[in-house]
Amino acid sequence: MDAVPHHPALDQEVSWPTLRLWVRWDGERVDVVSFAPARGAQADQILLPCAPEILIQLGRISLGGSRASLYATRLVPGSEDRRLVLCPRGTEGSVRIRGTVSSATDALYGKTRAAMLAVGQTRKVSGHPDEAAQWRALARQLLMAKRAIRRGHSVRAVSGGLPTLGKS
Repeated sequence: MDAVPHHPALDQEVSWPTLRLWVRWDGERVDVVSFAPARGAQADQILLPCAPEILIQLGRISLGGSRASLYATRLVPGSEDRRLVLCPRGTEGSVRIRGTVSSATDALYGKTRAAMLAVGQTRKVSGHPDEAAQWRALARQLLMAKRAIRRGHSVRAVSGGLPTLGKS
């Protein structure tokens, strides 16, 4: 898989959502990306992707619906630009992000939703209102899923961990 050919963050006018992670470089190569401080790593802002499949997966991860690992790669491979972007597993030059995602789920949820809305806005500005509406709908679905989780009661909390035979 290749990196996204034109990420909106490449345009100077566009402010794109980022997630704060810890990054250690080995020369021009990314050595470690971590949710927690790591030896020799510096705090850095990692861009969220703009591809729908990846943003939907990030939404699932942020809501606890997936335990998939996260990966990061250079925004523009082989360039002097050292910005990193979250990417799918198997992307050329990608590094698995170390640590537990649960420590960043709230931030990941907010940034993922912001990225969905940002993609929708860029599609609207570029004259694609139908695509913009789809992105807004995705962001709304993520919001509604988060609200449903907050309102829901854990069966284990209600029953003390025992089966409840139809009660919730």
